[in-house]
Amino acid sequence: MSADEFEPIRREVLADARGTVVEIGVGPGYNLPIYTNVTKVYALEPSKELVEIAKGRAQSLSFPFEFLVTGAEEIPLADASVDTVVSTWTLCSVTDPEKVLSEIRRVLRAGGKFIFVEHGATHIAFLHGIQRILTPITKHFTGNCHYDRKMQELITGAGFTIEKMSHPKEKSLLIYNYQGVATKV
Repeated sequence: MSADEFEPIRREVLADARGTVVEIGVGPGYNLPIYTNVTKVYALEPSKELVEIAKGRAQSLSFPFEFLVTGAEEIPLADASVDTVVSTWTLCSVTDPEKVLSEIRRVLRAGGKFIFVEHGATHIAFLHGIQRILTPITKHFTGNCHYDRKMQELITGAGFTIEKMSHPKEKSLLIYNYQGVATKV
């Protein structure tokens, strides 16, 4: 997800981030230099190797940041302690998306924003059928990405209200994106 074609999407998604932010799955830190209007970023990433790469991108940041070498299934922050949670192509790859969304909801303050862009199930029935057939195979070489997850249903089912949603295009018909902002109900 490092290609230049994704930077405009990253910029658009991160424009809504405010205050104290948790980014789940920070990876090698592609988003870090893009943040504006934030007071602190907690960068969650279970891979120590990717955290080391991200630290290099973080050296010139103008805001405080803290790397937390952990997954999002158990976010090591207090209840209602952050203003924004960001996920860019991460929720599609976690093992337990319901648990992660529960944790996101837990750490968000009342009215907090969950900002995301994720791969997920297309609304076209025939293509969704193909996604369901291929995902058990493709997830093994796409970082566990589940192209067939119904992201909107997962997010609203976890107690969020979706404020806005769009579907940025990718080159493959089988890859469908959900980009949006959801608030904690």
